[in-house]
Amino acid sequence: MNSFKITKLPIETKILKSQVIHFESIDSTNAYLLGKHTHPHGTIVLADYQTAGRGRRGRQWISPPESAILFSIYLRENFREIPIYAFTFLAAVGVFEGIARFVSPDSISLKWPNDVMIHHRKVCGILVQSKSSSEEMSITIGIGVNVSQPSSFFKDDLVNACSILSATGIRLERIELLNSIAEALDANLELLNQSGADAIMTKWKHYCPYIGGKIVVTDDFNRYEGIFQDVSPIGALILKTETGDRTFHAAEVSIEKETLS
Repeated sequence: MNSFKITKLPIETKILKSQVIHFESIDSTNAYLLGKHTHPHGTIVLADYQTAGRGRRGRQWISPPESAILFSIYLRENFREIPIYAFTFLAAVGVFEGIARFVSPDSISLKWPNDVMIHHRKVCGILVQSKSSSEEMSITIGIGVNVSQPSSFFKDDLVNACSILSATGIRLERIELLNSIAEALDANLELLNQSGADAIMTKWKHYCPYIGGKIVVTDDFNRYEGIFQDVSPIGALILKTETGDRTFHAAEVSIEKETLS
């Protein structure tokens, strides 16, 4: 782990701290916040490069130095009564809205449960983790947004991914995008506090064009085809199949071509 510096975001926030712990390189921003030390509520940790970043289901998150926004936020107050799944959907909504200030919202979409897509290719990964003790519970939200990698970077296993630059041709300063996403996350955390998880789920569904379309769902054992019926009140995917409805709490989703047209 390299030394860090404290930077300050030029934004007004109610929950997230405008001060950011900024590392040039670190194993994982989530791991740092989940470590032995406690941190103030709303702490943001940012890295130019992660040596051991990962996403859902233990997948490695690979990104060249200074080509992506890699950060985590730490929450430890007022959220004990809110189910953890709500933070997964909240993070996706916040990233969508932060990117949409620079990129046409019509080109951005959300894919269950927390992938942010541009032109149906993944531009952002999110990992939400929690830690609890007898005194309190903390939530760490890790976010990685591909910003400036060229199209040539996305080949082989990365063919279904993209960066903002490769997907749109738009060049953004990482700090500019971080400011925008942090503002959007802060506003949605305030909404979650005031109106609960249902308000976040309503926004998430609005940003997900795949509901009602044909999808393929793969879990650890089987592959299922059907219609993306809905998301349940606890964040599970409901798939309508020829043999009846199936509910998934953890699985991989791919979108059928006819749904994308």
